[in-house]
Amino acid sequence: MRWLAVSQQGTRVGTVVRVYADRVFVAVSERELPRVGVRGRFLKIETRAGRTLIGMVTQLELQDELYRHARGRIDIIEQYEKLALSRNELVVSLIGTLNSDGTVERKIDIYPAPGDRVYVMSSEELRRLFGDGDVRIGVLNTDPSVEVRLNLNELATKHVAILAMTGSGKSNTLAVLLTRILKLFPYARILLIDTHSEYVNLAREDSPIKDKVTVYCPIEKFREMLRQQGIDARPLEIPYWLLTIEEWYSLLGLDARATKQRRILRTALRGLKRKLAGERVRLNDPVFFEVEALHVSISRMGRDSAVEDLLMKLEDALESDEYAFVLQPTQLIHLRSVKGDRAVVEYFLTELMLKPGLKIIALGGLSSDIQIAVVSMLLRTVFRLAVEAKLAGVPLPTIIAIEEAHLYAPQSHYPPSRHIIERIAKEGRKFGIGLIVISQRPRELSETVLAQCGTLIALRTVNPSDQRHIQNSMEDIMSALALSLPGLGTGEAIITGRAVKIPCIVKVDFFDDVIEQEFGRRIGLSGKDVDFRALWSREPDEKSFSEVLNRLFPILANAESQQKPEEERREEKRDAPITRFFGA
Repeated sequence: MRWLAVSQQGTRVGTVVRVYADRVFVAVSERELPRVGVRGRFLKIETRAGRTLIGMVTQLELQDELYRHARGRIDIIEQYEKLALSRNELVVSLIGTLNSDGTVERKIDIYPAPGDRVYVMSSEELRRLFGDGDVRIGVLNTDPSVEVRLNLNELATKHVAILAMTGSGKSNTLAVLLTRILKLFPYARILLIDTHSEYVNLAREDSPIKDKVTVYCPIEKFREMLRQQGIDARPLEIPYWLLTIEEWYSLLGLDARATKQRRILRTALRGLKRKLAGERVRLNDPVFFEVEALHVSISRMGRDSAVEDLLMKLEDALESDEYAFVLQPTQLIHLRSVKGDRAVVEYFLTELMLKPGLKIIALGGLSSDIQIAVVSMLLRTVFRLAVEAKLAGVPLPTIIAIEEAHLYAPQSHYPPSRHIIERIAKEGRKFGIGLIVISQRPRELSETVLAQCGTLIALRTVNPSDQRHIQNSMEDIMSALALSLPGLGTGEAIITGRAVKIPCIVKVDFFDDVIEQEFGRRIGLSGKDVDFRALWSREPDEKSFSEVLNRLFPILANAESQQKPEEERREEKRDAPITRFFGA
């Protein structure tokens, strides 16, 4: 009973005057109102039945009683200014029950009654509730002395959704989580799908965690830009012969309306694989073939418009630098020719999925069709590996974080990536795969994925549809708390779910400060907004712009270089400036 005795000490701030469902109306005095009338303030209600309930202030109701009795006559109010009486009520949403041993149950088995006394929870009580997790995310917005820590096992096994509008702090929140996980757990295994290459600075030369971060980038010109920023980006190659038929559809931009082209491609792939490996081969089996042979196989299926259009799409893909890392994976093809198919699979899995650390798949600059095909194959392979490892008794716990998750698992249609993401959301925890989905458009994200996320980190959200989507997708989020989403400041978040003992409003730590305070350095994330004011205030850098054109159209740069004397070409190469356009 010691905890109960301690909990009952403290300042009484009000009295219960009304109860409606899980909302309690608490009358407070003018003196206490500034201290407790703050959204997110935690209160405890000592009921007459001897139970202590925990509640959170979600709304205020303030009314001038004299004005009400005067029936709106302003002239009467102005005459009795000094006598004006106010009625101050806090709207408190019940969260759970505080037991005598200090544990919290998220249930309300007895309701308060009018007349029950209400107290402010002390900082020490709040520290016991929020400070025993693994990974610090920030501090309570109502009490900065109380740090909020998340339970890693609950966070990873029950999945997490980080949702907010643009500029509210999603990237900052994820970066803080990943950095602290890597610091606390030396053998953490995290795969980050970085849609816009926002997190590549974590691998910069001056990053304190660079030894734990590897960046994979599929396009050579982007890798070169990253190298100029001190980021050692490795090439990413995807063996095309491991793609499923749905991933081929995505790669070549064959949507559901292209039924004839889909049928032609399916028939050509199946026939090609069976010719090489026997009649028992299935369509999605990983059988190596020359991509040129696929072109021949399709061309032999007639010369109607559907075949011609499909051949044109395949030819366009083969001539595009964007598709080269999939359709012309030179390193993997060479490895296969020397060591065989198994060596390709082992290299692919070991590099991306088995080694500990943060693996950033930097997809910035790629078209959405290619991104979807790449993500689908990567996640499908990770899931298959995790299932086999768990069944063999050697689980490989892995967290998969997906930026812009609504692109890969949309609510409105079914790209190949949606199926595997939904499967991981539903079954991943059984095989040691945790999922973190990040989205600025919750209403466009698969409800199946969102409903499986046991922890929600919701930052500022203004769109009413997004608010409803968030509210309906989480089982323990309070409707009154969801109404606070538009009023959150940048970096403030509602956190609810399994990773915290009770829902709370948190001021998320600032990533730059975390790096400086905990590692003694200062780096920032990429992908920040362009500073129009600064760039429009100085003369454009034509030399750097010329370098951008050379990267965009290398054939022009090569032709111009060939026209210059050899000595001049050597001089220019030696004095070429290093620019920083990628992620600036």
